[in-house]
Amino acid sequence: MKFSRFICFFGILLLSIFLDGCGGVQVHRGSFEALVPDAYVGPAIALKNDSNMRKVSISARIPNNKRLHLDGIENDSVEGFEYSFEPTEADIYYDFKIFPVTASYDYYVKKRAMLGGIGFGFNPYPYFRFTGGFNVHYLEMGAFMSIGFGRVTYSAYAPYIKDQGNMAGAGTSTKGVIECDECYEFKFNGNIGLYINAFLPNDFTISYSISAYNPWLYSDLQGYPLAFDFPSIFSQYFGGSYLFARHFQVSLGANVHWCDSFSEIIWNVESKFSVLF
Repeated sequence: MKFSRFICFFGILLLSIFLDGCGGVQVHRGSFEALVPDAYVGPAIALKNDSNMRKVSISARIPNNKRLHLDGIENDSVEGFEYSFEPTEADIYYDFKIFPVTASYDYYVKKRAMLGGIGFGFNPYPYFRFTGGFNVHYLEMGAFMSIGFGRVTYSAYAPYIKDQGNMAGAGTSTKGVIECDECYEFKFNGNIGLYINAFLPNDFTISYSISAYNPWLYSDLQGYPLAFDFPSIFSQYFGGSYLFARHFQVSLGANVHWCDSFSEIIWNVESKFSVLF
């Protein structure tokens, strides 16, 4: 939080005589929607050298939606020109949401053993994905990263400080409270992970992946910097797939989700149908 206030202070000096300053908001209690991404394991087939492939997939997931309390979350102090908030505990929940149907498109290029890919999907909101790794006759390993944008709902009771400063470094503050029930904002989210595929005889593949997902990449609420960071959700997927008629792939597996800030482990079953061309 100190670094963000440092940046905002210099923004005030450089941009205008009067600007809305940094301030900040502490969430004393609240619940925030966390839309969990679907599993990803790359092409999951052995590609020919110097070739490319397109993969269109539709996933069906059994929802396992729960409200989970985040333990150990604390608001940092918030400093303003005239007011300040001391550190305080935050009574925060994740509204864990698994959307039942997702869709994606990926384009892969293989040069010798190296693999690269770019794609996009809907879960249910849009995201873009990038893949890199290697793909050989019996084995595939890779890393992926996705950036998404979606509508997330939340409820919160959150005192805030709003600063207004000038180029001399002086200014005034106002304070208030955000009281919100079933509000929403559009937020960026991000997912990063690793996967491995083992190619078996008769067009079967065994897959494993592990990833870390953050449902709110930029921690602000109604334009005010938040005094805490949203924790990441970790996921592990284990499943298998079968390729038939050279262009169709069916997959079935299980996702396990957990977080350092809640003790309960969440899991769901996921099936996928893909067209390869």
